[in-house]
Order: sequence, then structure tokens, then C-alpha cells
Amino acid sequence: MVIYRMLHIIDYMFSVYITVSITIETMMKFESYYSVSKHPFVEDLFRTAMEISKEIKKTNGFKVNVEFEREPVENEFYVLQLGYCMAHLLTTIQQMEHTVMYMSNFSPTDLMKEAGINRSTHLLWSVENYVIRSQTSYDRLLVLIDRLFNIQNKPNRISHESIVTNTHIQRTKIPNALKPVKKAIKKYYHDRNTIIHESSYADDELRHIEGLAILSSNPDYELQKDEMLKEELKYHVRRYVKKRKTEYTRINKNLCIALGDLFSAIQPIYKIKYAELCAK
Repeated sequence: MVIYRMLHIIDYMFSVYITVSITIETMMKFESYYSVSKHPFVEDLFRTAMEISKEIKKTNGFKVNVEFEREPVENEFYVLQLGYCMAHLLTTIQQMEHTVMYMSNFSPTDLMKEAGINRSTHLLWSVENYVIRSQTSYDRLLVLIDRLFNIQNKPNRISHESIVTNTHIQRTKIPNALKPVKKAIKKYYHDRNTIIHESSYADDELRHIEGLAILSSNPDYELQKDEMLKEELKYHVRRYVKKRKTEYTRINKNLCIALGDLFSAIQPIYKIKYAELCAK
């Protein structure tokens, strides 16, 4: 079942990437999702995965489950598995960039308003979404590295420590190349765990916006027509959105730069591993 999903996702992701047109200068900076997706390692990996996919799978449109003409051999499975991990990693990076855009756009319908969705709940959703995905990006990267070295641990048993203490990985540049990636997203490490396991994200500025939103929308307080309160709410929302967008954009940029360097360290390892499997 997993290999079926791998092929479908790789097909889709590669079709998206080959339509992207970016200048050489931008590509070499690796400062965004699109530039990272054009890294030579990523392109090489997806190209090989697509070639294998075309050879062994039956055409079935965009269905999740893929039918095979034959089962993949070991070297083919290695590439398809890496392609699957890479596709999901890059999707997370793209979603982190999209969150920055979503924060600025809020046009509630009457149905949304009836459901209690307002600017403060939208902001909370956006912030929590970003926090969770920022840490998910590192989790998915660790799975990619596990598959790169063909260790094949279960995803729920893969951690930073299990990767950097592995004797095979320790002899490479990977542990040092991981440090800037981890540093780029480390701020929200504990917040992600709190959101998932304990409680909603909270900071003083967001809590202030939530309070103003409650006062201005709840009829019990009789402040729904208070124009000064509405303007104060707008002011704090604009300031908060600007602050978070600036911060998240910086994190995204630093993450992509670090990933670009990491992928450069990964590429020669990938080529050696793949060649070894092909020679079997």
C-alpha cells in the first residue's frame, strides 16, 4: 500500500516541479520552496523515480492506489521510497510558505460567522498550523535521512538522536549539516508538543486580540457598535500579522538555505548508495 502511494505522490510532485521556471541565480540561493525543489539532488531523485515509475506501474490516472506491471527490485524501491519522503518534505515546506499568505487573507462568510469563526480564531489557526508544520518538516527530514542510509527504522522510532548517533551517519557530513536545519525551526519545538498534547498556542499579543474580538462580537457586552474598540482590534491585528509574517518568512528562508546545503551533502551519498544497490 505504501509503495502505491509513493508512486502517485512522486508522479504528482514531479509534474508540478517541471513546470517551475526560475533563474539560475535564484536557484543557487535555495531561499524558498521553489528554489529548493530545483536543487540538483531533488531533480535527480525525482527524475530517476519517474523513470522507474513509468517502467513498473500501470496507468491509472490520479488514483492513490497504484497497480504494478511488476514489483520494484531493491534499487528501484530505494529510489521510490526516497522520492516519497522528499515529496512529503517539500509539501510541508510549501505549506509553511502558504501559511504566511493565509494569515493576511480573512473574508468570513455568514456561515463562518455563525460558526464562531472570527479574526482571532483565524489567526490562532494560522499560527498553530505554522508551528506544527515547522516541526513536522524536521520529522520528515529525519525519515528521509533514515531511508537515504537504508536503515529502515519505523517512522515513530526515528529521532534526531537516532540519526546523529548512528555509526554509519556519524562518518559523513550529515550530522553537521543537520544543525542549521534544526536551528532554523527550533523556536517552536516545545510549542508544537504543547499544541498537540496539551493546549492551544498562546502569547500575550494573541490573547489580547482574542479578548478584543470577544468584546466586540459578543452581544452580552453591548459593545458591538463601539467604533473605537473595532479600530483598536484592527490595529492590533495588523501589527500582529506583520510581526508573525516577518518572523515566519525569515524562518522559512533560513530553513530553505539550510536544506539546500544539506541536500548538497546528501547527493554524493545517494549516488553511492544507489550505485551499490544497482550493482547487486
